[in-house]
Amino acid sequence: MSAHDVLHHAGDSPVHRLAPHVKILVAFGAVLGVVATPRTMFPLFGLYLLLVVAVWFVARVPVLWFVKRAVIEVPFVVLAFLLPIFGTDPRTDFLGFSVSVEGSLAGWNILAKGTLGVLVSLTLAATTAPGELLRGLQTLRVPAPLIMIATLMLRYGEVVVGEAKRMRVARISRGDDPRFLWQAGAAARSVGTLFIRSYERGERVHLAMVSRGWTGGQAGSATIVPETPAAAALEVSKLAFAYPDGHQALFGVDLRVEHGERVAVLGPNGAGKTTFALHLNGVLGGGSGSISIAGLEVRRQNLREIRRRVGLVFQDPDDQLFCPTVGEDVAFGPRNFGMSDVDARVRKALSAVGMESVADRSPLHLSGGQRRRVALASVLACSPEILVLDEPSANLEPVARRELAELLLSLAPTMLMVTHDLPFALQICPRSVLIDDGVVVADGPTREILADSALLARHRLELPYGFRLD
Repeated sequence: MSAHDVLHHAGDSPVHRLAPHVKILVAFGAVLGVVATPRTMFPLFGLYLLLVVAVWFVARVPVLWFVKRAVIEVPFVVLAFLLPIFGTDPRTDFLGFSVSVEGSLAGWNILAKGTLGVLVSLTLAATTAPGELLRGLQTLRVPAPLIMIATLMLRYGEVVVGEAKRMRVARISRGDDPRFLWQAGAAARSVGTLFIRSYERGERVHLAMVSRGWTGGQAGSATIVPETPAAAALEVSKLAFAYPDGHQALFGVDLRVEHGERVAVLGPNGAGKTTFALHLNGVLGGGSGSISIAGLEVRRQNLREIRRRVGLVFQDPDDQLFCPTVGEDVAFGPRNFGMSDVDARVRKALSAVGMESVADRSPLHLSGGQRRRVALASVLACSPEILVLDEPSANLEPVARRELAELLLSLAPTMLMVTHDLPFALQICPRSVLIDDGVVVADGPTREILADSALLARHRLELPYGFRLD
């Protein structure tokens, strides 16, 4: 269950079919009306509640659905019941208890208006898909930064719900039963772990945004810097990098890749492959050595053009897809780079990966192979000179893996592919570079490197059982 499923109740009622911007305006007006109502007009609050319940009836959404999700209001309910007890004088007797008159009215004000506000918001969410909500905000000409904030909030909700679901399944599979009181300690520790994991996932989403030109500010116009004709597509010299915790990931990598080459970057876990790939797009930096892309050095003042030239496709497409629809995800990069022909670029990129029919769908409703293709399209839309793929065949079923291979072989850009999948590397890349302990230990034709069983064994690599090079 995703965050969309938690807050949206799919249906085909008259309320669901209303234009999203109309529902947003009605909900906003309803909340303003509730807030403006004097707290002593008790019958009017009852009328508001009846109207909300009538909308639920027309929308065919069960009352219990709203009751379960209204638990978010529990802290405010507790506060509302405490105010009569601890409020200021004058006081009066109620059911044998001395309660504050002003505290009682303040508590009622919070309880009535807060509850109605929550129920109106839940009604809007239940009858309007997240993507439609964002399109409604666009129709109402809400400033783009506010829409982006709303988009990221929805994405973070997806992250938290997804991590919570995976953790719950893992706990239950090892005998945990959250219904029992003695499991409360484990549940509390899980909450802390949940937010740590969600933060880490959020960091990866942020890296994916940055890699496609996002800076947090307004996008400028496109200023494409011409390539240096005689320069290599990629030139890396003595690249070294250590993480803030002191772990040295790269110790001096040297690599030259010519235009049109397809090169596999091989190596065991922890060898520094992904760290190396993140440097090519300027997502990571601060170490020593130099990198140039078609003659343009990777420096702070060049990062915008570097990130347009180097398209980075992350290992997990869920880190890279964070917009409500496929089309908006693919348009994210071109808009950040200030490109004028965004719609045409989106259509062309989706057509190149065979996904033009899903432009209006949520990426979360696609299969793993389809999400991988959309993630690739989101990079192709920026017309990169170099395509960098991190474990592109990971977790793909055989058919999806074959389809991805055919797609990659049809693409023109220079390609670097970080992978553990040795047969996939042989299929896609004529040349391979083997990295271990942060340095290049082998560079040559892929078939020759894979045929050197002693070399592979020294660096904890091996061909799959039964795979033959001849």
